[in-house]
Amino acid sequence: MNLIEIPVKIKLPEKLSHLLDIAYNLMWCWSTDALELFESINPTVWTESKHNPIEVLSSLNDATCKKLMNDTLFMSSLANVYRMQKEYMERPRWFGSKFPKEKDFLVGYFSLEYGLHESLPLYAGGLGILSGDHCKSASDVGLPFVAVGLLYRCGYFHQYTNSDGWQQESYGYNQFYSMPIKPVYNDKGEEVIVELPMCDRLLKIKVWKLTIGLINLMLLDTDLSNNHPEDREITSKLYSGDTNMRIRQEIVLGIGGVKALKACGLNPTVFHLNEGHPAFVGFARIGQFLSEGVEQRRAVEIVRKSTLFTTHTPVPAGFDVFNADQMRKYLEPICRPYGLNLNQIMAIGKANPFDEKEPFSMALAAMRMSTYRNGVSDLHGDVSRKMFHYLWVQSLESHVPIGHVTNGIHLPSFINPEFKRVLYHYLSDNWYKKPQDLNLWEKVRDIPAGVLFDTKRRLREKLVNFARKRLKEQLLSKGGSTTELLEVEDVLRPDVLTIGFARRFATYKRAFLFFSDEERLRKILLNPERPVQIIIAGKAHPHDNEGKDFIRRIIQTARKPELRKNIVFIEDYDIEIARYITSGSDIWLNTPRRPMEASGTSGMKAACNATLNFSVLDGWWVEGFNGENGWSVGAGEDYMDHAYQDYVESHDLYNKLEQEIVPLFYTKARSGLPEGWVSMMKSTLTTLPPFFNSTRMLMEYTENYYMPLHNLRKSFEKDDNANQYFKWYDSIIAQWDSVTVSNAKVDAKTSTMGDQVTSSVHVNIGALRFEDVAVYTVIEYDGDSNTLKDPNFLPMKHGEKAADGSVTYQCDFTLSRAGRLKVTFAVVPAHPFVAHMFELNKVKWG
Repeated sequence: MNLIEIPVKIKLPEKLSHLLDIAYNLMWCWSTDALELFESINPTVWTESKHNPIEVLSSLNDATCKKLMNDTLFMSSLANVYRMQKEYMERPRWFGSKFPKEKDFLVGYFSLEYGLHESLPLYAGGLGILSGDHCKSASDVGLPFVAVGLLYRCGYFHQYTNSDGWQQESYGYNQFYSMPIKPVYNDKGEEVIVELPMCDRLLKIKVWKLTIGLINLMLLDTDLSNNHPEDREITSKLYSGDTNMRIRQEIVLGIGGVKALKACGLNPTVFHLNEGHPAFVGFARIGQFLSEGVEQRRAVEIVRKSTLFTTHTPVPAGFDVFNADQMRKYLEPICRPYGLNLNQIMAIGKANPFDEKEPFSMALAAMRMSTYRNGVSDLHGDVSRKMFHYLWVQSLESHVPIGHVTNGIHLPSFINPEFKRVLYHYLSDNWYKKPQDLNLWEKVRDIPAGVLFDTKRRLREKLVNFARKRLKEQLLSKGGSTTELLEVEDVLRPDVLTIGFARRFATYKRAFLFFSDEERLRKILLNPERPVQIIIAGKAHPHDNEGKDFIRRIIQTARKPELRKNIVFIEDYDIEIARYITSGSDIWLNTPRRPMEASGTSGMKAACNATLNFSVLDGWWVEGFNGENGWSVGAGEDYMDHAYQDYVESHDLYNKLEQEIVPLFYTKARSGLPEGWVSMMKSTLTTLPPFFNSTRMLMEYTENYYMPLHNLRKSFEKDDNANQYFKWYDSIIAQWDSVTVSNAKVDAKTSTMGDQVTSSVHVNIGALRFEDVAVYTVIEYDGDSNTLKDPNFLPMKHGEKAADGSVTYQCDFTLSRAGRLKVTFAVVPAHPFVAHMFELNKVKWG
């Protein structure tokens, strides 16, 4: 049988045409009014399609269209949602007011996954959610921005468990015609298709576009009929298969993505690599410059001076690596035509370029091909500087050129509509336009305690009902009995202190910690006067058997007759489940092994719904916790003995639940409300959402990285600046060994706090000019002897240069405090195109 399939496009009557405009711009996913509008059209399809507007509109026929057009209330709602969309698209924005003269600025953002909505399964976990929120807030602040990712035919796996509680995996099939995406067309009206050599074949990549507010996400698709069957699988599944599949996916993302942007007429001035997966972007850009006649050295430097690399991984084992054979097979055919040979390429991704056995690291390549690099929390910045110190051995660990921008979440996407209504009433109708405004969030303190607690009670009740519904579905899929289905109605209670624990079941997240002492656990959960219940969700990677075993043990514990009402595991964790658990829980539990949590954002989603965090002081919570807005597990210690760490922190977890958290929740004042608990809810809302939001995050990225890179690149490419820089760089390399430091002195006669001190040092700079180097007096109070941890660098002024090249440098400073002052001197290369004093890994210490 020859079966021909033809996707039929949606066509609506003119009066309903704005439904398509709304559906094909993903800003509907954070608009309560838009979501309610689509749900009202066909509630059944809305639920079954995971809240997909395109599926809902596809279900319409002439009769239902006429019915909608005759429904005055519906037509009024449609007009209101469309009006709000237009207002959103046209309103003034932060970027335009902050940088009104930047007309050619454009950020190109690359990520392997994007978590935007449950109906778009293009993500696996936190990295994808962060990428999605980055896109949404780029639109909110008006940032000129284009994102690039892969359009997965199957995406990440769906989770279900067998009778033993062991995780099983299945994969869906994304019907692109039922997703809010459109093919991209060129000026000739042809679909944009870019080509890459793949082994001995030519790979074709189709470009699709997903609109998110004001910005576009370009999605790359290899599942084309004229591609080899193996190549069609490249954009099939996310994070599955071996490293041969991974390298091909990352080639499509990085090299195919750069070609796709060019084919679409888009020319970013700044490139942002989200994790090491898109590191091949650098090679693609170098290749483009070389094909345009740019000299190789200049091409490499332009790429560096316009690239930001964000790392999310706290351990080297988390980075993708590929061996020489894989690089030769897959990457060399692409790069060879540009004159880039394999040895050059491999050297960029190795710690030791001369070690033939060392594999190519995507993270190292991204590090080396960027001017700016950042971790995703303050603590993760420290961890990253320590982890990559070996690349800048001349630098102090605290000054390794890696900064940080703490992650944030897109508040409109994750604040429950019930809480949104409260914020509209007590904060402002426009609270979502300036979510980073601390003064605005201070108005939370004026919200009546009863309003806040009743809102949380309603959300807890919704969570309980949702959990029961999902539990029934899980039982039915496994052939559950009528008795088992009836018993679900007794699972969980809407008036009980509810703990949420939902995340990826990676080993370091220690999902077992809460269950490590079942006797104490029973005592807490089954207290007749002050009961506690916990709702758990999360997936283990298909190859992570230890993570799967954590899930199995939790499920088997939850099946015990006396505990089944108080412990629920919800299968197939996704954005929808996350919204229910983060908003409906009273406590958000997080137990990573410090310092393994780079940032984490699930607790931020909980906090913006007045759910109190109870977490190890790792990732973002180190910055967020103030003693009044939640609790810590442990006191932020780092342990060498992991078994002892687990013992100490599990007992601290149980102790705080028994002695602090549970009593506070159930202790009622005369008002009948737990006023101490409500006070902490208010503290959470006033201190956490104003900072841990992606609007603030995008502003930081723009001011600290995007605009400096844009200006650096513009200046570098201007006139003869590049040649002057190379001339300077070559002179530094040639002269550096002859630079010497001598006669270091500190004139501190009385050494009393408040005294003026003069430091001086002789530096022989040889043939170098004054402007070629920077000399500093380096000071730090107290700390360990003979070491510097995080000192201050005080610029020194130079005197006359002697015939032999020696110069006296001097600095005056005040003894600002008492204690032990440590002083040394540092000479580093200095140039406007060198963004960090230790960037070149050249320093002479005095």
